Amino acid sequence: MNYDAMAVGNHEFDFGLDEAKKYKQILKFPLLSSNTYVNGARLFEASTIIDKDKSVKGDEVVVIGVTTPETATKTHPKNVQGVTFKDPIPEVLNVVKEIQAKAKATGDDYKTYVVLAHLGVDTTTPNEWRGSTLADELSKSPLLKGKRVVVIDGHSHTVESKTYGDNVTYNQTGSYLNNIGKVTLKPNSLLGTPSLIKASETTNVVPNAEVKKLVDEIKAKYDAENAVVVVKNSPVDLSGTRENVRVRETNLGNVVADSLYEYGQTGFKNKADIAVTNGGGLRETIAKDKPITKGSVIAVLPFGNTISQISVTGKDVLAMFEKSLGSILQVDKDGKTVLDENGQPLLEPSGGFLHVSGAKVYYDTNLPSGKRVLRVEVKNHDTGAYDKLDLAKTYYLTTNDFLAAGGDGYTMLGGAREEGPSMDEAFKNYLEKADLTKYAVVNPNSRTISVDSKTYKFEEEKAEQPKEDNSYTGNVGSGADQGEQATKEEGVTSEKVEQNGNNEQRKVVNVENKGEEAKSESKETDVKLPTNATSKQVVENSKENKLPNTGMNTTSTTALGLSLIALVGAAVRRKLSE
Repeated sequence: MNYDAMAVGNHEFDFGLDEAKKYKQILKFPLLSSNTYVNGARLFEASTIIDKDKSVKGDEVVVIGVTTPETATKTHPKNVQGVTFKDPIPEVLNVVKEIQAKAKATGDDYKTYVVLAHLGVDTTTPNEWRGSTLADELSKSPLLKGKRVVVIDGHSHTVESKTYGDNVTYNQTGSYLNNIGKVTLKPNSLLGTPSLIKASETTNVVPNAEVKKLVDEIKAKYDAENAVVVVKNSPVDLSGTRENVRVRETNLGNVVADSLYEYGQTGFKNKADIAVTNGGGLRETIAKDKPITKGSVIAVLPFGNTISQISVTGKDVLAMFEKSLGSILQVDKDGKTVLDENGQPLLEPSGGFLHVSGAKVYYDTNLPSGKRVLRVEVKNHDTGAYDKLDLAKTYYLTTNDFLAAGGDGYTMLGGAREEGPSMDEAFKNYLEKADLTKYAVVNPNSRTISVDSKTYKFEEEKAEQPKEDNSYTGNVGSGADQGEQATKEEGVTSEKVEQNGNNEQRKVVNVENKGEEAKSESKETDVKLPTNATSKQVVENSKENKLPNTGMNTTSTTALGLSLIALVGAAVRRKLSE
């Protein structure tokens, strides 16, 4: 395509600093980054000036590159040792100043500026590091007043075209060559006209024969190596979409985490207590009713990470999960919070969202970032039960080497670690024997468990709640006593009411059991019934309580009981009168 320039992104560092430096020699066009430094000096060229027709004065294009400072945490920390990524906006403006100072000295005046940025517009990216913020600041800069500015951005995999002020055009074309971006500049307009060429529109394009031959050879070798079948047919969809694995628990994340946890039971000196992997490392969905091949495995885990184990304290584990669940909340175009199917606010996508095995994490996204974790429970190797996290205890964490080294901002991790095999190998081995039907639910909410802390009760809290007693145990005594008792005991636990009712109930029993003794007694046994006022209160207090196996509430049961007492009383009187 005869590229004129390229911006440096975070993935240029995936194979280490030395490899990143080699790109400068391998590529036949400038590799640009104005804000990447090693030992105080820029690692790459900051800018280049493209002049397609040297016979025409004023058609030159200034191209400036800028790289996301998130590279420091988005690649393995060992890959960027000694590298500093400075704030994008000041660095770009400094380069503009430098270029304009040189142009003034030579009598030149550059009218068109293109900023090749790898910054993105993710809401989880600090505002001052976003491509949209850069575009907005450039539109306000006196240095660029009256100049045509185009910001061509990447990193967030977004399709977005927007203008800022009267001179800045912002464009981003998505990912995976789904689109090719095109910005048309017109002589009498400072703003460009962005458009997209979709992949589907290029099917009739005749490929370059030399390039096609090279691609075909590489693809044939790749296909042969990766066509090996791991699972003949996947019974479920394992979701690896960016909008899912970076937001909440998914079945794919659970399978990968389980493969790490299983390896960690025997692969290191100590059994793994917990296994985690970051959603940003999961890159593809495994489709239902299709074979899972080695290529499928590599598509899910393309970065070549290895399994690592480190020791952490319970305090570190808590901090780790707070970091994982610390994103801002999603909002729709109207500014309303986006909710999941359970009515809980959804987090904005973050590559650092953790999928877990061997633990349960209860959290509430209604709470502020840093205070969302309600409880962490860790599986007990001996009992299989989940015990509450002990902040002072040492746990063994199995994860990928990226996170184990403190990548993605997990500064509470790091330190000495044991190394294992590649993640994709462990994942493949697990898939070969796993019952994938257990992972049928895409978002199970069973490990990282989103709940509303205002209403959710843990099991022991449920046990502490007073048990509802639907049986009526009110007193049957004198009207005055009964009315006072009903008033005092309203809202008290059933146990107290039952205890306070025992004496009065015993009177009824006594009446029923004193038949023979009553023959020798000259006085009449009198059973007093509640007054109307008391009876009304009893009825109101028991209005809705249904008694088991009767279909009757306590009101009707009380009335029936009082009637029976009256009948018994009448029968006793008749017996005594005989």
